[in-house]
Amino acid sequence: MARQAGITLIESLVALLLISVALLGVAGLQLLGLQDARDARWRADAVSLATSVADTMRAYSGPGYPDTASRFEVSGDAATIAACNGSNDEICALMKDWKQEVARLLPNARPEVSVQSGDVEKIRIMLRWRQRPPNDDNPLPTCGVEARSGGCVILETRL
Repeated sequence: MARQAGITLIESLVALLLISVALLGVAGLQLLGLQDARDARWRADAVSLATSVADTMRAYSGPGYPDTASRFEVSGDAATIAACNGSNDEICALMKDWKQEVARLLPNARPEVSVQSGDVEKIRIMLRWRQRPPNDDNPLPTCGVEARSGGCVILETRL
């Protein structure tokens, strides 16, 4: 009987170690699930923002609104919108509001709205974002290339 002393304590410690490792694994899976849910929300927000600006452009297209697409052009972090002047203050205000919404919903986002191939009726809306602050190890993602640093949504459509 003297040789058996302490065996129960060792068995208990081994069981505690195994339970601790299992709980760490479960916590890791939970964190991955939360990250995936956050990423899905950002992608859904990006799609919603892209379709929103496309619908706004459609609402302001037609005979009474010449050069609609070029008046909506946005490039990245620029404080001003392309072609903002007194004749299209309403469109400029809409685009500035849209850029603010992009900045609010997507981390470190870079929105771009452009006219494709000189065809005023064809537009391209691209939203790229970083999930972490920018640095050399965390570049802005390139659309069409798998990147772990962020996400990208491209919407190409005709007005």
